[in-house]
Amino acid sequence: MTTSFRQEWRERQSAAFDLHANSTARRTVCFELWGRPVTVYANANLSIYSAQPCNARCAFCVEELRPASRGIALDAQKTVEAGDARYFEALGTVLEALRPLNPSVSVTGGEPSQDPRLPRILRTLQSHAARKRTVTTNGSGLLDVREGRPLVDWTTATGVAHLNISRAHWDDRINAKLMRYRASPDAAALREIATRARQGGTRVRLSCVLVANAVDGMDEMFAYLDFAARVGVDNVIFRQLMKTDPETVTSNFVTRFSDRRRVELAPLLAAIASRREFTFRRQVMGYYYYVEVWRHRGIDVVFEGADLARLEQTKKTMPGVIQELIFHPDARLASTWQPWDGVLGPPDNVPGATALSGGAIAARQHELTRIRACPSSSAVGL
Repeated sequence: MTTSFRQEWRERQSAAFDLHANSTARRTVCFELWGRPVTVYANANLSIYSAQPCNARCAFCVEELRPASRGIALDAQKTVEAGDARYFEALGTVLEALRPLNPSVSVTGGEPSQDPRLPRILRTLQSHAARKRTVTTNGSGLLDVREGRPLVDWTTATGVAHLNISRAHWDDRINAKLMRYRASPDAAALREIATRARQGGTRVRLSCVLVANAVDGMDEMFAYLDFAARVGVDNVIFRQLMKTDPETVTSNFVTRFSDRRRVELAPLLAAIASRREFTFRRQVMGYYYYVEVWRHRGIDVVFEGADLARLEQTKKTMPGVIQELIFHPDARLASTWQPWDGVLGPPDNVPGATALSGGAIAARQHELTRIRACPSSSAVGL
């Protein structure tokens, strides 16, 4: 991350990522994870992946895109731990085991606002003092009452720092068509959500994908920012549809839509750089994503591009370094968004761990052996 603009980083985006030179943390952390030495990026995020199926059917769905990028359908890989006791025992075990790292934590999905477990998940994260907690949602259930209070109030009561609400267009009709559902909160509901969140100390962000024939240029972006200001939101992110590796990706409705209607980020970034009403803040380099942050009339405007092919390429240059952590719906912690790849635990002899088949155990043990021992150098560690 830097506050001095680097043109090379914009041109190369995630290809310019260097963990020790331009990442936000610039170091790794080494610790024992259930008796095994691991090396983890110091600013790694822990994602709590909700088991609740999404009630939208977005043609740009990231949940569908991630497994497709590895040649697998979502339905073929997503399994769920149905028992609440086992699920929350495992979650508590994972949070305790990751204390040496102290990762930021995000709850995502699926659709967390429709997940009956969400209030308890949020309370569990609060009880473990998880850092910089975020919930990403389509917003459909935020005003629903769960366990005695609206869900948005659960986010504030449990200390959630950021509430990310996905919305593809400011117009309700167009948004419903793009996200393929009609449960998205309208302007009045969004204003109420933003007000309740702000009063409770939680910041709301609207997340908008850049889609050809929808929000795809400067005029549409300005209209979206005006909408955000009207509903009381001062943080908006515009995302380029994720790219994938054509050598490994499986064609499905999401990959076809993304390739057909992707809006390239670079021309938009070049255009806003010439506009006086935008003020540059910083660039953020990620191992498969690139971010620029600007300020526009009281709103933080974020632009993000991501490339899942780059994710796999970067991992090969840093064997053994874990970049992110995902607590899957099957109550297992992994270093990838695939529940069969990079599985870290909890071990079967730890309370909360679910039973595995012999083949699954062998596959997971093989993955664990790939994690190299932490170097002894004090420059890379706690």
